[in-house]
Amino acid sequence: MNIIGNKISNDMQKAIIRNNFQPQLAEQLCNVIDSKEKADLFQRMMNEWYAYQLRQQQIFLAFLNQFNR
Repeated sequence: MNIIGNKISNDMQKAIIRNNFQPQLAEQLCNVIDSKEKADLFQRMMNEWYAYQLRQQQIFLAFLNQFNR
């Protein structure tokens, strides 16, 4: 839900910018918003991947511990 809310918010911000700034400046400002959105999504993906890797490591260590008893 956060991703959808952020996307809607970003689109609204870009619409306001396009309506209130010169086209060249508006394009640059909108590109900044798009870049931040992409960076946020990438950070979220990396965090989820890291959490997945930790779970896999815990499962693997639990499996190995069965044989070390």
